[in-house]
Amino acid sequence: MAVTKDQNSGNRRIPEQARIGRFLETWLGAPINMLEAALQWVMVKPLRWFWRHLDSWSYKLEGTLLRKILSHTIFPFTLILSVFVGLKLVENGITSLTLVGFVLLPIIYGLYSAPLERLMPYSRKWLEGGNDSAVDIIMYFSGAFWSGISGLIVSALFIIGMVEALEPYGHDLWPDQWNPVIQVAMFILIKDFFRYWFHRALHEIPALWRIHAAHHSVERLYWLNGIRAHPLEIISQAIFYAIPLALVQPTAEIALVAVILQLSIGIFQHSNIDLSLGWWEYIFSIGDNHRYHHYPDKGIGDSNYGGELIIYDILFGTFHNPRDERPHDNIGIGTAPDYPMTVAGLYIAPFLPNQKTVFRKDEQETSAPTESSPKLQPAE
Repeated sequence: MAVTKDQNSGNRRIPEQARIGRFLETWLGAPINMLEAALQWVMVKPLRWFWRHLDSWSYKLEGTLLRKILSHTIFPFTLILSVFVGLKLVENGITSLTLVGFVLLPIIYGLYSAPLERLMPYSRKWLEGGNDSAVDIIMYFSGAFWSGISGLIVSALFIIGMVEALEPYGHDLWPDQWNPVIQVAMFILIKDFFRYWFHRALHEIPALWRIHAAHHSVERLYWLNGIRAHPLEIISQAIFYAIPLALVQPTAEIALVAVILQLSIGIFQHSNIDLSLGWWEYIFSIGDNHRYHHYPDKGIGDSNYGGELIIYDILFGTFHNPRDERPHDNIGIGTAPDYPMTVAGLYIAPFLPNQKTVFRKDEQETSAPTESSPKLQPAE
């Protein structure tokens, strides 16, 4: 956030809205700040110390045939495994075992992704962070809470009644007799169409960008921070999806497998794993596609809006992934370099007066690559 200079004293002074924001973040957010600090010392620091022991192995792995094989196979292997596990979890319907497996999957994905990020990092600068992991852990659980609140709001708006009215048509339209894998792919294809336009609106409408900026406040990409989102975004997204998804009513089993698949794709959307994705990047919104999306430069960052798929960006002209380069690792909000980085700060930031979080086309800031990134050379 910009500061002004007192012409009489020559001292730098913080603008009024910044003082208000810092007061609210520090004092009203004190309980959350204490929880962040506790998580940082009890969980995050010990885990980082543990994972650092893999760094020496990552240097040995560079340039080897094993590294090359892994870079080509990790994503498709995970994709296929996720579909298989998802179908197994629902083969007897939605049971208690299904729900337990669904709850444990994010933890399993984390235990799978975290070591791979140390062994095959896209950017070594992104291996470390300040308090961001503690913030993202809290945001993960708060996101689950606000998703529950979203359900209540949807009910309060009588959308459930409309869902029930549309449900018979949805079951008539939905091809239950098709192969389950095709049904899952179809569900994701339909949902991502609406997700694309919702995400694009979050970037192109200034009032919505103020809310979505919380997600773009991250200064590095790693497997967990894909879930960082403001509660207002979570709630508005749930309302936006309610009606179109009501019309194409798949079974609960198909929807759950689709969510599991979306989780696995989401891991590779934000992960700091250097993969050779090839043609996969022309189907899914992963890897370099999403790294460009997090550029501080609005001219590049307003691209690659797809949630799981990138095909709608290709169709509607918002795809950006030059063949002769790789993205640099300097990301964030270009016109708000001092955006809050605590949970409390992220919650209140959209409501601060004159908060400079909205990109303007005449204020684009092209961020220079940093020397710490090992991926500044043209792609092979």
